[in-house]
Amino acid sequence: MDTCKKNKKNGEYLIMKIFLIKISLFFTLVVFIGGCSVNSDVASSQKLTKEGDRYFSTGEIDKAIEVWIKAMGYKQKAELYEKIVMAYIIKHQLPEAERWALKGLTDFPDNVNLFFNLGLINFYNGEFEKARKNLDRVLKMNGYYRDAHFLKGLMYEKEGKRADAKREYVREINVNPGSRKAWEKLRELRDE
Repeated sequence: MDTCKKNKKNGEYLIMKIFLIKISLFFTLVVFIGGCSVNSDVASSQKLTKEGDRYFSTGEIDKAIEVWIKAMGYKQKAELYEKIVMAYIIKHQLPEAERWALKGLTDFPDNVNLFFNLGLINFYNGEFEKARKNLDRVLKMNGYYRDAHFLKGLMYEKEGKRADAKREYVREINVNPGSRKAWEKLRELRDE
């Protein structure tokens, strides 16, 4: 009698174990299948990003922008916004660059590179107050951000504020001692 009960218990235990294995396999399959669609989107985005990078490196900036925008359809990434904005800046299409920078900051509000790019766009547009505000935000987020102080120095120099410009160039050198541009500007200001 005891043997029957043990066999019955072992049988129930075995059935329960098989049931749990089937459930875990089912959930593993569901997660795998669900993950495949997500991973394929990520893979498509990465593939398109690399394709856009290749176009950019060969000087086909319009094609690069087109491909990067297509990659955004699969996965919005701050890196893609940064690339699109810089490409438009290089093409000197500043309104488009600003539009994409602002759109990127909507999706990634703490992206220091997009704020720097926005400051650069403001600088090129001659909007120095806006540019300084964005660059101050960049420096608040990352006090060691390269070229932020240099760009502020250029603005002060254009406004005739030589002492302020010199101070910003010195700050740039403190952050980035290898900045040839900042050293050259300091020499120019010293020689004048």
